[in-house]
Order: sequence, then structure tokens, then C-alpha cells
Amino acid sequence: MEKLDIKVLTAIRLAKLFIAGSRWVSKYADVLNDLNVYPVPDGDTGTNMSMTLQAIENDLIKLNDEMTMEGLIETVSEAVLLGARGNSGTILSQILQGFLNAAIGKTELDIKDVVHAFDRAREYAYNSVTEPVEGTILTVIREIAEAAKTWPEDKDNFVDFLSFIKNVAYESTEKTIDMLPKLKEAGVVDAGAKGLFYLMEGFEKSITDEEMLKDLERIVSNQAKRKTKVGFVEEDLEYKYCTEYIIMAGEFDIEEYKERIAKLGNSMIVAKTSKKTKTHIHTNNPGQALEIAGEYGELTNIKIDNMAQQHRSLVVGENEKGFTVDQHILIENLNIINNKAFVAIADTIEMAQLFLKIGAAGVLLGGQSKNPSVSDIEEMISQIEAEEIIILPNNKNIISTANLVCERSKKNVILFETRTMLEGYYVLKNRKEDLKEIVANTHRNKSIEITIAVRDTKADGLTIKKGSYIALVDGKLKYTNERLEEIISDIYRENITKDTLRIFAVKGKHTTKEGNDMLLSPEIDIEVYEGQQENYNYYIYIENRDPNLPEIAIVTDSAGDITKDLIDQYNINLLPIIVNFGKESYKDFFELKSEEFWEKILNGEMSKTAHPSTAEMRDMYNKLFAKGYKKIISIHMSSKMSGLQQSAKLARTMTGREKDIQIVDSKAVTILQGHLVIEAAKRAKQGESFENIVSWLEIAREKSSVYFIVNDLKYLEKGGRIGKASAAIGGVLKLKPILKIDDGEVSSYGKVLGEIAALKKIERLIKEQLKNNSIIAYPIWGGATEEFENAEKIRVFLEKQAKVDCRGKINIGPVVGSHSGPIYGVVMFPKLS
Repeated sequence: MEKLDIKVLTAIRLAKLFIAGSRWVSKYADVLNDLNVYPVPDGDTGTNMSMTLQAIENDLIKLNDEMTMEGLIETVSEAVLLGARGNSGTILSQILQGFLNAAIGKTELDIKDVVHAFDRAREYAYNSVTEPVEGTILTVIREIAEAAKTWPEDKDNFVDFLSFIKNVAYESTEKTIDMLPKLKEAGVVDAGAKGLFYLMEGFEKSITDEEMLKDLERIVSNQAKRKTKVGFVEEDLEYKYCTEYIIMAGEFDIEEYKERIAKLGNSMIVAKTSKKTKTHIHTNNPGQALEIAGEYGELTNIKIDNMAQQHRSLVVGENEKGFTVDQHILIENLNIINNKAFVAIADTIEMAQLFLKIGAAGVLLGGQSKNPSVSDIEEMISQIEAEEIIILPNNKNIISTANLVCERSKKNVILFETRTMLEGYYVLKNRKEDLKEIVANTHRNKSIEITIAVRDTKADGLTIKKGSYIALVDGKLKYTNERLEEIISDIYRENITKDTLRIFAVKGKHTTKEGNDMLLSPEIDIEVYEGQQENYNYYIYIENRDPNLPEIAIVTDSAGDITKDLIDQYNINLLPIIVNFGKESYKDFFELKSEEFWEKILNGEMSKTAHPSTAEMRDMYNKLFAKGYKKIISIHMSSKMSGLQQSAKLARTMTGREKDIQIVDSKAVTILQGHLVIEAAKRAKQGESFENIVSWLEIAREKSSVYFIVNDLKYLEKGGRIGKASAAIGGVLKLKPILKIDDGEVSSYGKVLGEIAALKKIERLIKEQLKNNSIIAYPIWGGATEEFENAEKIRVFLEKQAKVDCRGKINIGPVVGSHSGPIYGVVMFPKLS
């Protein structure tokens, strides 16, 4: 391969560096996980760093080949900040933020610029850590920055420069083993440092590795194709019909068949099993394709779509030029999430744009005075490829029509009976929430429509004159006035209460200055949108908080092993830990139950865990404030076991309401953490003050205790808790290690010989606790029948003690189980006032 001569990094070249770096780190993620012993031996550094970089890659591959440096910086900065996970991922995000910050205002980077960028990366990295520790990723970025400054000015080829930087990163990483006692003891280099080395090596590979170069060129090529597709119109299409079908046969000359079909179009894909053959092709002659296919066997699952028609309906992003005058169906397939799609009726292009922006997968133009037919709605439904489709009619006159569509459709189509445009807006805005909760909330809110009376009449106790303004509240006529500003004043006076959170208003074509001024008059959060609706002067939506909602929200992660009943009872807000089994990922509690986790573990599968991203935590906090909570107490697993605390603190700063959020280190996991959360939620529900709850938590966490027995030492061995020799001896002698959680980290309490001795030791520990206090106790277990039965024996013993409040057995989940394997024990809390 001929050596490249690269003197500057353009935006596209820099994008390639980031994508290559991401893929190189992902390739070695398991290696990094195995190295991970500092600062927390949780085996997730590779997972966290690769997921952080994957967030960048996912956004970069959406960009086109005309990306600017400004656009690249904005994209990468947002992606890496919101996608950062764990200590290593968070520091890495700051390294990249600093690097990009140095590139602001430039169209391309030379080596001198990159030298400066590495120095800014070093600065950001060290500033992101309260107490910087050498022998970590910080050391490597510092030594890279220092070495980069020694690069001769007359050597301006990035190929040589990046190779030099990679070698510096390697040498710096290798030194970390002698810089930290934990690393030297384990005989490994720092995992975060090694991850940064792999990133630098990926950078180098992006311009030296032939296969990587080809792969990156394919990505750019695909970007260009995607860009072309966004803007094409019907006559640009060489082949109009996307044709798919299955031949109910597999034993025939497949090459002959493919040769015949390929002549009819492009984008052909043929996949076969021994009994079936599936074909996809873009063609102008779908009938001819079906005729040929029919010669080989019976056809089924036939599907033919007119791609030109689909593209006339496609809206990309928020581009207003994507709409045309004769267009009546607008589709945004990116809003189909987890095979679930919301579709809506809108009365103007502007409202359609709004609905697409906040999450609609499809919008049909219609509404008041132009109610769509069954066939109109069915045409929209036909263009949505989702397993579940929810229709928002947004007008009481369209509900019956939409209901017929649901009855006729072969798809799983559900009707949500929204009766106004802004009721539909509220549902879409909150579409990720539980539908039952959305329904309950809409009953508290007020949806108001203001229009002009077209005749004299009397209705609902009101005498209405033609030409006067009338207002409907939730579809019922409530107000009339000859002046627009006065009817708005009447509405506000009677419908804004102490529980009102915010107002969303949409201005129609016919408004007045006085009306607009009155619209903005309340001292409350109000957003105004230009809807351009013809028949209604204003749509107004008044959103109210649940009056029974506590002022304080309690947030936690799923490491606390709290049951669903308690979460629902005390309105606990749960952020799931991510559990990885190889390439499969699950959200703990929501997608993976403890029983399912243990079944996988007992069948020999090994798992890794990763905590929620900064973006998920930020979104949770913002969502709770939007619901009307005034304060948040966020209680999480021990900071000595996870980097989650740092992400929580970063998420807090992103809300702009730092004083209203308290991050609490539980210094615990499993129900040791969960009990603190439950008690805090009880106190919040009873109206106890923010300061008192935080104070109670800080006292209670220091007085709790947990002891547990590990049955299979191989999990602790893999996690670096014990050496291989200890594991082997323990297995031979049947020694049972008793572990405890002390000041937020797992430590050894001792060993006993055999199961009976282990249970007796637990009983003695319980009796010692009872000498001073009455206690609340939870037997805990995870694994198989043996662990369950031992936890049951502990429960029986606890219930025989006079001063014990035993609260049932807790089946521990993936956070502890991934590192301990099968386990049983007890968690104890002194009863505090």
C-alpha cells in the first residue's frame, strides 16, 4: 500500500478518525473489561468506553459527505456528552470535548492545531476529576499532550504524527502498572489508559490500515446515497416499485432464478432456507417478477410499495420545504420506536410539522371542516411499518371514523380518543409514558378552543350572538364574549390554579394584538406556537400537576432490587442498569427479571453491567420537574462500586436546577440500597422536608449492615476479588466466605467450613445486632434451590426473634449477581425514628 501524505484533517477525515477509533475500542472492549481493577473492579471499563464512543459513531454515520467542521463539532460534542457512561466514559467524553473545543472556528486542522487540541483535551480531563490520580487515563492524555508539543514543525504528515502519538500512548499505558499498587498487585495496566491507547491506535488505523480505509469509504459512500434519497422526486427513480415475496420452496437452481430476476431491477436480495426463498427487488415490473417466481413454487407474503408515492410523503427533519400544497400524508419513519408508532390528524401543515417534531410517525391533514374518510386514514396506516399503531384523531368528529379503521385493519391499530388538537399534542409529547398515566393526566388538564359564533343561539346557559367569540373547554361550550382578550381573561381566571404547571398555546390565522398580549399575561411558563389554523383563533392547553403528587421525587437505579409493588406504591422513579450477555443487552427490571437473570447464569452464561447514561439521567430529572415535582433526591449504588454517581452529578448540572437535586451515595447495593430508597419515598409521601429526608439518609446508611455467603468462588475469582489459588482451595475444602459491605465496598468478614456453619454464623450476627436495637431485616438470595432454601431458613430464624421486623425474602438481581454468582444472606437495619 502506497504511503499517504496527509497534511490537514478535514471534517470528513476527522469523522473517519472518530468512527475508526470507536470500532477499534469496541473490538477490544472485552480485553478492557478483563483489565478493569481500578478504581472499581466492576469489569465494565471496556463496555463503558465502547458505548460512549458508539454514541458518537451512531450520530456521525447519519451525516453526509458535505459535513462542515462546525457541524461535526456540534454533533460529536452532543453525542459524547449525553452518551458518556461510567468513570472511564465520562473522562473520555471530557477528553474529546476538550479536543473539539480547540477546533472551534476552524474549517480544517493541521498538526499544530491538533497539538493544541491534545493540550485542551488534557486540561478538560484533569478538570473533570475532583482528585486526579496518576497511573490512569489521565496520565496517558497528559503524556500525549506533552509529547505532541515536541513534534518537529517541519514534519507535517499526519500519518507519521498519529503513529508517533499511538506509540506514546502505548508506552505511557505500559508504565501505569508500576504507578498504582492495585494495578501492580493484579499485574495489569490501567483499563482506562489502555482504552485511550486503543482509541489512538484506531485513529492511526483510519489512515494506514487498508481494510479500515475501505470500510470508512463505504460509510461515506452510504452517507452520500442517503443524502441523495432525501431530495429525490418521482422522476428521479429508475425503479418505482419495492417488491417482496416468499417462494414456498428452497430446493431449486437458485443461481438461475437470481439471474432471471436480477434483469428486472436493482437492490435485489435473495435469502433461502431448505423450505423457503425470500426475495426483495426494486423494479418497474413487479408482475413479471411474480410470474417468474411462480414457476418455482407457491407465493406468499407478497408486498408491493410505490416508492415514488412514499417519497412524496416523506418529511426529513424539520425542513418546511418538504411539504407541498397537494400533500396530505406526511411520514417520518424515524419516529417508529420499538415497533410502536403514533399517527395523528392535523388541521394545518404547521400543526403537522409540530406533531412530526415531537414524535408522530405519520400525520394526515384534516380536522375541523375537513374530516378524513376511512380510506384516507387507511392510506396513512398502510405506510407505517410498525407492529402497534396508535391513532390520535384530535377531533371528536373523527373518532367514529378512526374506530372503523381499527375494526377493519389487519394490523394492531389502537384508537386513543383525543378530542382536540392539543390533547393530541399532549399525548405525543408524553408518548413514552404509560398510556394509563397519560389518560389520567389529560383528565386534569384543560384543552381550550376559541372561535367565532356563526349564528345567534343559546347553549349551555349562554346567550351567544353571531360574530362574538366563544370558547370550548374539553369540547364543551363554556364562555362567550365580544372581545377576544376578555374571553381569554375569563378562561385564565377560572382555569389557572395553584396546580397549573404550564400553558401551551397555538395562534391561528385570525388573532389580535390585544388577544396576543392577554395570552402572555399569566406569570407562568407559557409557550406559543404559530399554527395558522383557519377556524380557531387560539388553541390553549393548560397543564396541571397531580394535586396528590409529593413535592419531592425519589430517583434510584435498579441495583436496589426493589419490588414492582413498592415502586408503584411509593412512586419511586427507577433508572435501569444495563445487563449484557455477550451481544445481547437488557434493561434490568424492565426487560430482564431477576428470575430470568439467574436462569441464564445457572446455564453458564456470564454477564456484564453498565449504568444508565448521563442523557437518560438528565431526561429523568427533567421529566420529573415537568410533572411538577419541586425537588429530587437521587439515591444510587455505592460510588465505590460504580461510576454512576459521577454521571448523576453531570446530569444534574445539565438540568440547570442543581440546588433542587440532591445526589445521595447509598454506600450500598441490593436491598441495602433499596431500603433507604423505600424509606425516603415514604417520608416524601408523608410531606417530610427535603432537608430532613437527606439528613435521615446520611445517618441511616451508616448504621445498616449486610452479610452474605457466596457458594461458587469462580465469580469472585473472575471479578478479581480472590486469587485462583484461594478459589481452588475453597472449592476443595468447601470453605464458605462470608462477605459484608463496609463503607460502600465489599470486604471479607471471614470463612467457615460448610453450609451449617455458615448459617449458624449468620444467626450469631443477627443476635449481636439485636443486643442494642430492634431491627428491620431482609433475607436475600440469588441462584438456585439451595440458595432459596438457605434464605428461607434465615427468614424462619428471624421471625422467631422478638425484636425483628422481617420483610420477606429478596431475590437479588444482576448488579450483585454478575460479580458474586449464587448467593444468600441477610440485610439488617436498626429501627430509627
